[in-house]
Amino acid sequence: MPGPAPTPPEAQTTTLTTRRAVVGASFGFFVDMFDVYLPVVALTPAMNYFLPPSVSTGSRAVITSLIFVATLLGRPLGSMIFGRLADKVGRRRVTLWSITGCGVCTLVIALLPGYSAVGLLGVVLMVVLRLVDGVFLGGEYTGATPLAMEAAPAGRRGWYGGLVGMGFPLSYCAIALVTFVMLRIAPSGGPGSAYSEWGWRVPFLVGAALCLVFCLYYSRTVEESETWKAAPKSRTPIRDVLIGSSRRQFVQVFVIMSGIWFASNLASGLLPSALQYQAHVSATQVTAALVIVQAIHSVLFPYIGLLSEKIGRRKFLAWSGVGIGVVCSAAFATISLGWWSGFGAVLLLTLVIRLSGGSTFAVTPSYLCERFPPAVRGSGFGLGYSMPLILTSFYAYYQGWLEHLMPSGFTAAALLVLGGALVLVGSLLGPETKDVDLAGQPVPTAVRA
Repeated sequence: MPGPAPTPPEAQTTTLTTRRAVVGASFGFFVDMFDVYLPVVALTPAMNYFLPPSVSTGSRAVITSLIFVATLLGRPLGSMIFGRLADKVGRRRVTLWSITGCGVCTLVIALLPGYSAVGLLGVVLMVVLRLVDGVFLGGEYTGATPLAMEAAPAGRRGWYGGLVGMGFPLSYCAIALVTFVMLRIAPSGGPGSAYSEWGWRVPFLVGAALCLVFCLYYSRTVEESETWKAAPKSRTPIRDVLIGSSRRQFVQVFVIMSGIWFASNLASGLLPSALQYQAHVSATQVTAALVIVQAIHSVLFPYIGLLSEKIGRRKFLAWSGVGIGVVCSAAFATISLGWWSGFGAVLLLTLVIRLSGGSTFAVTPSYLCERFPPAVRGSGFGLGYSMPLILTSFYAYYQGWLEHLMPSGFTAAALLVLGGALVLVGSLLGPETKDVDLAGQPVPTAVRA
């Protein structure tokens, strides 16, 4: 009895090209998000190294937030610079340029002196380098993610997009794991503690090494997008996205991503400190909980992307908005109410917050690419993904304003309600996109609720 027909060579080549592009984009997203959240997880226990003891708790929180926000604010500028280049000179080349710059910045940060050596200059240099680093990070996903989605076959983009997005929780898990190990090897404490002196540098050195490994892999295995090669090139891709033919898609994506970034910044950026200081859990226990939860979440990402393939991106995002505004916000509120104590309870709470507040990143790679034609896809994806950060990065300051209206512990929950509403409204304003032809077919007419 004859066996199954062999796979044609051209199909094997296409599958291999897709896998390499998707692995490259996922690895790039991993490196990107690893670098973004380094200050939140790895640097927080070592802030005594960069600041004098006289700094108040409130000022310390603002400075820590500024280090994180500086990276996020650099990303829109990077998307504008590198997104245009991704549409004009190629996705692959821009990806390599941006990750190289990111690696150099991260390496320099690992070598910075502290307050005892140079005073506040150390933290100033940290903020400046994080801003420049953010510019390069803004270029990584403008090239690698569109290239991967353009290589993915129709009907499988949800799965492959989830694999790309999986780099996000994996990176957070990796940072937390490296930090956890370093806290065990070099315990934290005052400015003279082992972690403050040198322990925090190791995660940054790991980040720089990851950039090097990524560049070697990507340059040797990933080919330029055939869709980009065949597509007409726009002379002014940034203009087309912001005020030209793709402006409506950009505005709609901007609304969705504003909500997603509110949820992400709070569910990822604020969660460690909230658990440590409001749930009274040690830094080591918080880090351990993050490692476990992010590992679980990362495994689920491709299946979450596959779910959006089954029910539709639009419906998935709409329900995600409800989850952010109701489930994630309520979970944050319970932290302030003091309902949680003990490692097991905090582990469960962290899982609920991450699932309800961070699962949208399994779908954004495919959805954002599907919203823009190939001539401006790099610019559209980059700007749509990162420009909302200008609005959402100042969440700590919004919380300060909200403290005049409500107890400080509930301000995060209020912003999560806003974020969920933005995701819900933005998704309902847009079309279903899972069947869009990324080679350039027009986006279908929006389906109204």
